[in-house]
Amino acid sequence: MDLESLKELIADHSARPRNRRASESSTHFCRGKNPLCGDEIQLALTVSNDLIEEITFLGHGCGISQASASILTESIKGLSTTDAIHLYERLHATILDHSSQALDASLATIWTEIEPLAEIRINPMRVKCVTLAWHTLHHALKGQSTTTTED
Repeated sequence: MDLESLKELIADHSARPRNRRASESSTHFCRGKNPLCGDEIQLALTVSNDLIEEITFLGHGCGISQASASILTESIKGLSTTDAIHLYERLHATILDHSSQALDASLATIWTEIEPLAEIRINPMRVKCVTLAWHTLHHALKGQSTTTTED
């Protein structure tokens, strides 16, 4: 993805975040914070039979952190918790230039929606902005209620 398209994607999700609302009820909740810049994300998920039936977020911070949360909520709704963790691990490994396992074919299309976030790795100061929501998701699925990007 070229830089201009990436900027448009971030601007779109930042200006019109998807699934940004309080949750009526949830089975998993986690509040994540980046103490270096003050970005905060709260994720609320409803998981049933290992499927993510609903996911919403609230938060504040830079456009990248809010756009990443919006993209996350669109991408993982309807997935199994295992598949959501695989996508988190893939994004994390890609951003850090570590090798990662191949994704199942069923996740390849979803990965194309998430992969542009990995392009932000060219600016190391923004990596935690991109990964905050994903890091918070990982901790929510592990049953933790709070996390920081330093965990």
